[in-house]
Amino acid sequence: MKANLGKKLAMNQCKRLGLVTVLYNSPEILNDFFESINNQKNINFHLYVIDNSSLSEPLALSKVLVEQYKLPVTFIDNKGKNVGVAAGNNQGIKAALSDGCHYIGLINNDLIFSKSDVLFSLCLSLNEYDLVTPKIYAYPEGDVWFEEGYFDNLRGTTPHSLITDKSVMPYAPTCFLICKSEIFEVCGIMDEWYFAYYDDSDFLYRVNKAGYQLGFIKSVYIQHKVSSSTGGSYSDFTIYYATRNRLYFIRKNIKKILPLFFTVLSRIFTFPKIKYKQYGLLVKAIIDGLRAKV
Repeated sequence: MKANLGKKLAMNQCKRLGLVTVLYNSPEILNDFFESINNQKNINFHLYVIDNSSLSEPLALSKVLVEQYKLPVTFIDNKGKNVGVAAGNNQGIKAALSDGCHYIGLINNDLIFSKSDVLFSLCLSLNEYDLVTPKIYAYPEGDVWFEEGYFDNLRGTTPHSLITDKSVMPYAPTCFLICKSEIFEVCGIMDEWYFAYYDDSDFLYRVNKAGYQLGFIKSVYIQHKVSSSTGGSYSDFTIYYATRNRLYFIRKNIKKILPLFFTVLSRIFTFPKIKYKQYGLLVKAIIDGLRAKV
């Protein structure tokens, strides 16, 4: 048994992990992120940093920190253009596939993970699963932010449930998701129309449909600075893209009227929580989501 474990450990260390992260106008979160990456042990990884920022600081600071920690990195600079998180992830995924990475991790840069074996433990779990994700706590509150997820086809959304007795599940957000590279070749890459929000739901829906197993590695945990780059739940950005994309996701994948009706109705009830000037933006999001070509 020990011999088999030793063999798996040796094989895991030889396989290359491509870590894809997309920058966007939040230099204040990067020190913790790069320190977390630098602390990782016993893992052969290469970092792909895609810059979607309109500010120069995130990319400049990333280059300083990469040099400070001597991290293996490829920078992809979109020259001040925000192509969206889905397209940014695709740039990194394509580069990692071209470089022959065995595993590809989609990872936010608003994360903190203090333990040195986070990447190693997750990649080791890919001997059993096709994709893996850890337990995620909100930072700095310490509340559980993600502990297993599923597709709610009646409401057309992907809740983060608290069901601690399962090790295999259909959905996890791509803020920290590590996959075998073959999955992208079989299921395709991210749908760039989403820009941001529900691009991960769409990808995992295809992955789940193809029969791949997503493992929830509850013994591994990280912290997530939630909504650090999108302005929170009631920002213009979130109101528009979360609404528009949820409707598009339903029409593309679930293909039923009830979740569309539920989503539109639930958005009407958000009117008291948003500013008057945002009403038109919410209506536009609903119209765009319903009209978009699937």
